Amino acid sequence: MDGYLASAQALTDQLVRLRRTLHRCPELGFDLDETRRVVAAELADIGCREIRPCGGGLTARLGRAGGKTILLRADMDALPMTEESGLPFAASGGAAHTCGHDLHTAMLLGAARLLKEREGQLEGQVVLMFQAAEETASGAEAMVKEGVLDGVDAALALHVATQRPVGWLNCTGGAKTASFDRFAIHIRGKGGHGAAPQNNIDPINAGVHLYLALQELISHECPPDETAVLTIGAFQAGVAGNVIPSQARLEGTARAHSKAVRALLMRRLEELTGGICAAFGAEGQVEGLGGVPALWNDPALTAQMAAYARSVLGQELVSETPERLTASEDFALVAQKVPSAYLTIGTGMAEDGYRYGNHHPKVLYDESVLPMGAAVLAGCGARFLAGAAQATGTLP
Repeated sequence: MDGYLASAQALTDQLVRLRRTLHRCPELGFDLDETRRVVAAELADIGCREIRPCGGGLTARLGRAGGKTILLRADMDALPMTEESGLPFAASGGAAHTCGHDLHTAMLLGAARLLKEREGQLEGQVVLMFQAAEETASGAEAMVKEGVLDGVDAALALHVATQRPVGWLNCTGGAKTASFDRFAIHIRGKGGHGAAPQNNIDPINAGVHLYLALQELISHECPPDETAVLTIGAFQAGVAGNVIPSQARLEGTARAHSKAVRALLMRRLEELTGGICAAFGAEGQVEGLGGVPALWNDPALTAQMAAYARSVLGQELVSETPERLTASEDFALVAQKVPSAYLTIGTGMAEDGYRYGNHHPKVLYDESVLPMGAAVLAGCGARFLAGAAQATGTLP
């Protein structure tokens, strides 16, 4: 194994302090003033160049000109929920780092420090992408629009994975995360007295039948060997038990790994909404609330990263067994533009006290993963540049 892991382990105390600082100040969406301040100060201390705001996040560079450029990405935003971890450094208030983005940010800052120490040996450049608003699937798009990928040849990102051994790294080629389409369904009926339903058009009744019909899309219309998830997470209508409301609203998400299934779900969502609402005398309309495509890991690049990661972590912790996630990731927009690898890294097993998953208010992560993640990002980035330089004959 190369020396990246040993160097990263020497930074463990520093990475833990940094992660806990970020954990105490969770911020949402693009409103990341304190997070950006902490990250920018650390990048300046490391000695990175071209530290700049970009699409609500930050970018910086290190390395030297003349070779390829690899982008390393971490997301920084938290979730709008109250933490219940019981940790002495737990956040208070209505935001919490329950998806591990504080770990991602600390890992990338650790990787930046490792790479800076070896900057004279790098055979190309590294772009550091610290992203806002991943949880709202809008931050990557903003940074891409502002040019974060200009001159970039490949991209790499890590995401923490619960219920996995610490440092276990999955390198799945091809489809990795599902597409994400958020929608709202507006149903308009005719309100009135609950004692005279014959005089009204009940949007709740139409909504209930529509909800049940939408569940049949997965079991009866999607291919059984294809990933598909359709979830209605909100159903709002009425304020009084003796009044039939005039409107109802359902909100949900649809997810798929293939373009064909994604298109099928959205087409049938429109058709069922119109048809079922009309059958009950109501009007239904689907409003799209944004989404991202499925994340496609470039197979060749991902295999390369798996090989590089083995030189960092050892053979036993790196797996190329396909593991496809129904969660979604706006890093998919980066992967549409440049060859990319999005890898997941384990943060502890249930039997060791890490029993909750991402987005749970009580989720815990084993912080010993921090130097491992930093070493993977730095080692894979440096090895990619060296391999690209050797392939193109630009080594000095």
